[in-house]
Amino acid sequence: MRRAAVGLLVAGVMLTLPAAARADGITAQCTAGGVTSGCASGHWYTSDVKVSFVLPAGSSNPQGCGDQIVATDTAGTSISCSVAVSGSQCCRLDVTIKRDATPPVATEITAQRGPDANGWYNHGVGVSVAGSDPTSGIASCTSVTYSGPDSSSASVAGTCTDNAGNVSAAKTLSFQYDATPPSISPTPARAADANGWYNHAVDVAFQGSDSASGIDSCTSGSYSGPDSGSAGVAGTCRDKAGNTATATFSLQYDATPPAVTAATPDRQPDANGWYNHGLTVTYTGTDAASGIAACDAVAYAKPDDASASVSGRCRDNAGNASAPAPFAFKFDSTPPKLTKLAVAAQSGRVGLTWTASPDVAAVKIVRARAGAPAPVTLYSGKRITGFTDEKVQNGSRYAYVVSAFDAAGNEAVGKAKADPSQALLAPRQSAVVHGRTTLRWRAVRKATYYNVQLWLGARKILTTWPAQPSLALPQLRPGTYSWIVWPGLGPRSKHRYGPPIGRSTFVIRG
Repeated sequence: MRRAAVGLLVAGVMLTLPAAARADGITAQCTAGGVTSGCASGHWYTSDVKVSFVLPAGSSNPQGCGDQIVATDTAGTSISCSVAVSGSQCCRLDVTIKRDATPPVATEITAQRGPDANGWYNHGVGVSVAGSDPTSGIASCTSVTYSGPDSSSASVAGTCTDNAGNVSAAKTLSFQYDATPPSISPTPARAADANGWYNHAVDVAFQGSDSASGIDSCTSGSYSGPDSGSAGVAGTCRDKAGNTATATFSLQYDATPPAVTAATPDRQPDANGWYNHGLTVTYTGTDAASGIAACDAVAYAKPDDASASVSGRCRDNAGNASAPAPFAFKFDSTPPKLTKLAVAAQSGRVGLTWTASPDVAAVKIVRARAGAPAPVTLYSGKRITGFTDEKVQNGSRYAYVVSAFDAAGNEAVGKAKADPSQALLAPRQSAVVHGRTTLRWRAVRKATYYNVQLWLGARKILTTWPAQPSLALPQLRPGTYSWIVWPGLGPRSKHRYGPPIGRSTFVIRG
């Protein structure tokens, strides 16, 4: 009968038995922690291990095959069992037991880097644990990254595990952690100067708060230009963990005064470049940053001055004022003087005289007649102090208005009335007289005497100064005579006369 080889694998060991023995292989069972299973090669046990062998049928003479207990830590204890089959000691099973029931020791826990600032961490920090195990050796230790929450007493706990699966007691690392930037707010040293605008340098302080590590420092700043409607001052606050926050104080800034572009009077000069009554000068301007808020409107009513001036400014919305801008002009609101208006009404003519102050530049004379449709302008021109109206009718009443104007157009007015009529009463014009005659004329109010001149042809033959409005002539030789009469005003020594009362002629026949 042919023999065959039978192969058995027990506990990782191949046993070869003669086929003729018809015996089963040796097996081993391990019981640990109340659990029985096959004894696994390379497996670590963390409690006492009882090793039991199961012998094949027909075996004899077992050697080391009784139950054995491994009760101490060991990196590897070998237990052997051998038997004889059919009288031949031929089969053996070796079992290696590894036991480690002692937890490893976490020897240290450390951060993978130093604190960021002042003993504080401000972003994720790796933490690792190191340990030792004398039997199975360390399989792994905790390695984690801490990234919050913020705390002044943050901590990470870690352990080590040995190859047998035992876990060490926890090791704790405490530290300070703050990854949150502080809050920040700006505070200007003062309020805006005008309408939300600053017009000179402003300091800005920045303040912060931090609930974890606290504020370490904050910056301050100042703004002094350039002009801008969207300026800003930036600042930062830093907490003790090294986190920073940035903020900007936004402001409108205009430190540049506006410019006056025009000064405009409310009307043109009244006459010849002169103003003769109150005026108002309105200013306008420009401003490139905040814009114009208001400009002056300056009124002027006195004093009279050929080189008068006013001064005005513009103000922008930031409260800046422009430099004063002058506006020069000529001003005279005082009328000239027109006094001593005198009227001498004669036959067919009216003489007007007056006194005018030196500033009179022009005169206008207007005459109105009762029943006439409209007044008539007799004269309008340069300065005069007398006028004779030779276009009147005896027996009519006339009203005269004499206006005197200075260069500024101010007006002084004088008024008078006149009733022209035949002033030289006798002898009548061109009368023929035989013998002696008496000259008679109409009396003139306020005349204290009269000046009478008598002419024969081109030769004056008589000048006299009677006090009454008549003069008896001596016997005259035949011929054609003319005579003129002037009213004398005041003492004769002053030689002050009014306009001639009249002129006339008569004829003496022999």
